[in-house]
Amino acid sequence: MRGFLLAIVGLVLASASTAQVPVSRSGKSNEKQPATCSVTGQVVTAAEGAPLKSSRVALIQQDASSHPRAFSATTDSDGRFEIKKVTPERYSFFATHAGYISQQYQSRGMNGGTALTLVPGQEVDGALFRLVRGAVIIGRIVDESGEPMAKIGVTALRKASAAEMAEMAEWGPRARKEQLMNTATALTDDRGEYRLFDLKPGEYYVKASESEAFALGAEDGLSWITRNNLGTQYAPVFYPGVIQFDQAQPVPLAAGEEVRAEFSMRQVKTVEVAGRVLAADGRAASGAMVLLYISDAVNWSDHLDANTNSRGEFMIKGVPPGSYIVSAQQLEEGGRRLFAQKKLEVGNENIDSVLLAFSQGATVRGRIVAVGASIPERVQITFESSQESDMAGGGSALSKPDGSFQINGVADGDYALLVYDLEQGWYVRSARLGEEDVLEKGLQVEKGSVSGTLEIVLSSVGAQLEGAVTDHDQPAGGAQVWAKPEPETTYNRMRLKSATTDQNGHFTFRTLPPGKYRVTAKLASASPDTPATASEPKVVTLGERDHQTLQLTLATPQSE
Repeated sequence: MRGFLLAIVGLVLASASTAQVPVSRSGKSNEKQPATCSVTGQVVTAAEGAPLKSSRVALIQQDASSHPRAFSATTDSDGRFEIKKVTPERYSFFATHAGYISQQYQSRGMNGGTALTLVPGQEVDGALFRLVRGAVIIGRIVDESGEPMAKIGVTALRKASAAEMAEMAEWGPRARKEQLMNTATALTDDRGEYRLFDLKPGEYYVKASESEAFALGAEDGLSWITRNNLGTQYAPVFYPGVIQFDQAQPVPLAAGEEVRAEFSMRQVKTVEVAGRVLAADGRAASGAMVLLYISDAVNWSDHLDANTNSRGEFMIKGVPPGSYIVSAQQLEEGGRRLFAQKKLEVGNENIDSVLLAFSQGATVRGRIVAVGASIPERVQITFESSQESDMAGGGSALSKPDGSFQINGVADGDYALLVYDLEQGWYVRSARLGEEDVLEKGLQVEKGSVSGTLEIVLSSVGAQLEGAVTDHDQPAGGAQVWAKPEPETTYNRMRLKSATTDQNGHFTFRTLPPGKYRVTAKLASASPDTPATASEPKVVTLGERDHQTLQLTLATPQSE
């Protein structure tokens, strides 16, 4: 969420967009515009209630497929702000200030926030943001002899909170896999010093990695080659200087606290991993990219790579002992993607016999059909493997102006269909490969072939579901509402939708594909380690052009 807020703050500062309406030759609008709104309030410190001058406050339109309206202001010496001439819409509303944690409107502790819905002519007065000062971890990284180590990547990792884990669980097992979240990254300077800032209160694991320097652009190619040819390497370590994550010690942080975490790195013996990559016809695969990933890594930032030569041979140096996934990929002319992978155990001896063989894979041809309107431009069609451990995926393509598309090199496997870049109001009505319903049974590729043409039917005639969420007979602002297809399968998760309630506890799903849904609401607690309060699920069946309403009531957890 922090990365999202920073990104949209940049958008706001660059330009606050406004609505465009038809204009007559006289220069006057041909449409009567609704009365604009205004929002006023104050930004203060959470600890003392002191005003925060020069804070940035922004409203970003929600439910916009592209070019959302944005309105912003900067606080004065009293921490006050006023945003005028705001178009009545539904907005994300938040405040930021250097050295403090960005905060959304009516957030509960460090969690979530409430959308702000404005009706024509509405004036919102007294909006208050209490910003928590960010915590800091500083320290020094040295080698075995105590010499400072420069250009070492240092990362602050934290375990996902109960609320975050619950939200990831809604998106399925592939989302649940990431339980450690990268929250801040820094490079050590020439003194070996680093500084990780803007951290929320909580516990963090600090990781130092020499290979991060190249990924962050702080190490040139010659230095990288030299490091990987030495035969030894500084292994990534966790505070207080251990290689295994289960031996790491968390660093607890309070709001605004600055804690020092120093540790040393140590070299480990590394080996060479070499082998060959073969094309589908058995000939050498020249120019293929070979990647070596740590299996079950804390994150995927640590990897080694090499390219095959004219004989299809590759060699990766500087590989520490451990469990890895080695993969090879290549893009042929015409867009065909070749892929191969296998698991690899690396010990203390060189490995020179790794063999990866490409298969041609299947070619999936299809077309986009639109119901009641012209075909949307450049729709992205993607096949995602239903297996968590499968890195291959199924490939992706953009549709052509006539709606046709072709995805090359889809490896054998079981895939779910995902369709992206649809304009607001559009949804996938059906997807069939011959007689098979791909939204129900997925796409199965066997022996490098798929028969038939995949027809994806898009429609803009969906259903609308809205309603309200209450908590102890009061509107529950900031609740997360989930509409999950019923029954839910690996292949229909594209139809899973979520929405956040506004200050009135109201939520809206503007375009849902017709069908049956199980709808629930969850409200994060003020404590990151306390489970969210949830409502009893309700099942609704929606048809085309349906407009139904739903009332959800949050239940008090039994532990209370």
